[in-house]
Amino acid sequence: MDRVSNEAGGGALALAGVALTVFHLAELYGLRASPGQFTVQFLPPALSLALAAVGVELARGRLATDGLAGRLLAWTAAGSVALVALGAWVFAGVVVRGFPLMDPLAALLALATFGALGGALVGVYDVKRLEQARFLERLNRINDTLRIATQALVDETDRERLEQTVCERLTDSDPYDAVWLGRYDEGDAEVRPVAWSGFDDEYVESIVVTVDDSPTGSGPGGRAIKTGEIQSVPDVFADPTMEPWWDLLESHGITSLAVVPIRHDDTVYGFFSIYTERDDVFDDREQEVLSELGETIGHAIASIEARERLARRERELARQNERLEEFAGVVSHDLRNPLNVAAGRVEIAGNEHESEHLAVATDALERMEELITDLLSLARQGAAVDEREQADLGALVDQAWATVDAPEATLRIDGVPGSNATGGSSESGPQERTDGVPGSNATEDELGAVECDPSRVRQLLENLFRNAVEHGGADVTVTVGRTADGFFVADDGPGVPADSRDEIFDVGFSTDDRGTGFGLNIVEQIARAHGWDVSVGESADGGARFEFTGVGPNPSVADRV
Repeated sequence: MDRVSNEAGGGALALAGVALTVFHLAELYGLRASPGQFTVQFLPPALSLALAAVGVELARGRLATDGLAGRLLAWTAAGSVALVALGAWVFAGVVVRGFPLMDPLAALLALATFGALGGALVGVYDVKRLEQARFLERLNRINDTLRIATQALVDETDRERLEQTVCERLTDSDPYDAVWLGRYDEGDAEVRPVAWSGFDDEYVESIVVTVDDSPTGSGPGGRAIKTGEIQSVPDVFADPTMEPWWDLLESHGITSLAVVPIRHDDTVYGFFSIYTERDDVFDDREQEVLSELGETIGHAIASIEARERLARRERELARQNERLEEFAGVVSHDLRNPLNVAAGRVEIAGNEHESEHLAVATDALERMEELITDLLSLARQGAAVDEREQADLGALVDQAWATVDAPEATLRIDGVPGSNATGGSSESGPQERTDGVPGSNATEDELGAVECDPSRVRQLLENLFRNAVEHGGADVTVTVGRTADGFFVADDGPGVPADSRDEIFDVGFSTDDRGTGFGLNIVEQIARAHGWDVSVGESADGGARFEFTGVGPNPSVADRV
């Protein structure tokens, strides 16, 4: 009875109802001369018509899902037999007592009609109750499947282990009998089985699924790869596209399957195919959940691949850093030694002979020394800052300014309005510290503390100060100040043209023919190593303004404000 379809069961019930209706109408026609009996016999045809209506609704799938029509027919038959048996027992008692029966067949059929309709209604109630119980059971199973599989995705960081774990978790869920998972890379001709559970190795190795237009590529596996959508096959032997695998499926008793694509965005990584011996498993809700699981697996694989790419990139960067260290060592020792010898010889030659060529050679050697210094800085400043400390930014500014060979240049510290401070000076030129209020002074602590690598930030400032002197002249004024989330270095020089600001930090770029083009790139490398952002714009005096953000607030300034 479990294999009775809604169409077959409903058709049989409707046909029985029509037959009973015809019989009862004929009986009713024969009693037209007896008004009293005519009225009583009007009920059976109405009941039989109602029974036929129940059959029509069952055939249209409105009363029961496929597979439960037989259960409803059983209740119908039971109700009919019960009332007929009861009527026969009553009629037998009447006959025993000597009372004649005028038309026992019509009476029994009337009872059969009433019993069948009553049984059908009870069957509808029972089927609906069973459907609800099955729905709740399936929902719990689906939720458990999704929970277990998702937990596996969270725990696994290796793709092979993840794929095998998914297969094992799915086969732990009733009623899935077996699962295998295949990988697919764009451009491949076949889907490669890489993990399975519930199958023997020989079976999986014999599976051939392609992604072309051949018979092995037109099945649910090939369609899942091509469309990126789940493919459900309720009856594998009723689907002609499954013919290449009928023998395999029959040998394992498989009647139903679903192929779920594993995807992330527009990339399909493969699919997992679920096999079962039941044909009532993959309803719309379950297909929806399995599709979500396929996407979740795809996201997990994409995440694993991203981590693997990142790990490879980190290893590559580590090798590059090692090469940079080797390069720095070669430059520092093997190149500087002969350069120092050449510089010494040129100096001796200059003392012994007067020649304009020696002056040119001296300038060239000094230029080479500058290039070597900047190259070494460039090679060593890209690494991230691992150890930091709270450093006085004002002290770092003073230390960096002391290395600037520009006696006429001026350094200004931009502090906080309303604070009191004192001024100072350095060997490289006068220092004016103003806080924005005429007549007030400022101290170094106006710039507050910065969590950083002090030596590298000092080099950053030295490069910015030298850049300001090179482009703004020996009497340039440089201003250093704090912002809400960092600090800035500005000057009153010619500034940076707007069309050059996007490439100002590129290696080798310089608006001065005498510059090496490395200084500002070193500044950017040091900022990035600290996790800061650096941008260039126009200062209040029309010069260049380099602003660093992501540095953090100035605690001392914040307290005063």
